[in-house]
Amino acid sequence: MRHAPLIVLCTFALLGAAFSGALYLKIGNSKQILAAELSSANERAARLQADLAAANEQTGSLKAKVATLESSLETNRTQLAATTEKLSAVELRAVVLDHDLASAKSTIALHEQNAKALAAEVAALRADLEDSRNSNASPEAVAAYKSTIAELEKQLATARNGATTGIGASTAVFTNRSGRATVLNVGPSNAFVVLNFGSTRGAQLGQRLTISQGTEIVATVLISDVRSQFSIAQVLPDSLRGVLQKGDSAVLVRTP
Repeated sequence: MRHAPLIVLCTFALLGAAFSGALYLKIGNSKQILAAELSSANERAARLQADLAAANEQTGSLKAKVATLESSLETNRTQLAATTEKLSAVELRAVVLDHDLASAKSTIALHEQNAKALAAEVAALRADLEDSRNSNASPEAVAAYKSTIAELEKQLATARNGATTGIGASTAVFTNRSGRATVLNVGPSNAFVVLNFGSTRGAQLGQRLTISQGTEIVATVLISDVRSQFSIAQVLPDSLRGVLQKGDSAVLVRTP
């Protein structure tokens, strides 16, 4: 029994050694596992760094593209503004040209009306001159007719050449040939007429003229607006006997 404590101690020593060996093995396995995990973590970190670098590079590329697109957009905006300005200028020019064209057409129409009215007046004056000769009119009246015909023929030539001309002889000659005028235009529903009888020929507010077609009187008009080369006369409704037309003749009604 004297060796019993020694056996116990040996047993404990063996048990301790076995435990230490097992612990060593366990620690060794843990170190291997940790080393493997560390290696895996390092690999993942390296991959993440590579991905981050690629992402940074892509971000830089995208920023460059954005800057290029912004520059292109600004250029396009500038070009659009310039194009819009040019378009506005073209549209404005088109409006001006349309207005000029309408004005030119109106001027041409007025010239044609002037030429027709002057031709009619020349014919009427020639007829009056012939009547005056047949009725033994004074030489002064015949000379006045000839002078007026010459002036009207000169105006007619000017009108046919496209220049603006007034329609009218002197007031005295107008009186001598019985106050004749010509209808240049007729208002809606025969409400008024425009006559080539203006203030330069003695037209006055309130004067009355008869409108004739051939030998038939179709209306009486009252001058309501007088300009230098023409006048506007209102048609007296009760006097209207037909449809008024351009070219109708008008004769001033004499007051006693």
